[in-house]
Amino acid sequence: MGGFGRYIARRAWRILPPYYAALFATLLLLWLVPALNAHSGTIWDDSFPAFERGPIATHLLLIHNLFPDFVYRINGPLWSVATEWQIYFFFPLFLLPIWRRAGLLATVLAGFMLGCAPIWLAPSVAAHWIPWYLGLFALGMCAAGIGFSARGLERRLEQQVPWKAVLLGLFSVCLLGGTLLVKLWFKLMPLSDAWVGATTAALLVYLTRCATRSPGMARPMLLRCLESKPLVRLGHFSYSLYLTHLPVVALCYFALEPARLSESARMLAMIGLGLPASLLVAYGFFWVFERRFVGRPPLFAKE
Repeated sequence: MGGFGRYIARRAWRILPPYYAALFATLLLLWLVPALNAHSGTIWDDSFPAFERGPIATHLLLIHNLFPDFVYRINGPLWSVATEWQIYFFFPLFLLPIWRRAGLLATVLAGFMLGCAPIWLAPSVAAHWIPWYLGLFALGMCAAGIGFSARGLERRLEQQVPWKAVLLGLFSVCLLGGTLLVKLWFKLMPLSDAWVGATTAALLVYLTRCATRSPGMARPMLLRCLESKPLVRLGHFSYSLYLTHLPVVALCYFALEPARLSESARMLAMIGLGLPASLLVAYGFFWVFERRFVGRPPLFAKE
């Protein structure tokens, strides 16, 4: 197996088993804890009714993000795993050929054009599907190309563009949009997401340059923070944290409900209880499930 088949097999091995484990674990939790099926006025309400054919079947097929009624059922954050899985097919079949033949700019433009097309063709579906994330993945792909590719254009961009200044300019707009213009910022999500994606891509290029230059040169504080042992260890099980955090937070919320706390006290209690509980459960989930699927599939183990 080579090329496209090898690529999809490795992505499936890494992403899908933990996803299905989290899916079935959440269904089991909803069945065992009836209180989780009670309306709370929070985003957890989107999780049920979970035990219907539609949400279960679409989650198993990783197409629940295409159905507005099912997209957040069972475990809301799982919508993005379906979107990510679908985008994986566009990398080798669509984005990579364009990058090889037409370069970075054409790749980003093609990613956003195709990703934004459903906004006009099927707006009700696109609002939950978030197809413009294809453009964000194209930005990340190009950031990796600028950081590591030996092609002439990528090398010139990496060496000649003042990435720190570009990053500060892009981040300033994000800061302005997320504070003073927050209503407009969230109203124009495709544009806002594109700007955040461009800011993240610039950050990746800038930090890659800092990480790969002479070891004797000073490293930015952010890079030193990201390279610190606690954050590196957190990164090892961050996928598990993403998959499991919402049910854990919901359990903490319902556990605190009898105390009748004020809003501010409840928020502090949720942070004090929910954060360590989420980390503990995520690490346990990683140890039991995810770690077994880090690395090459057994089919490629001897290569």
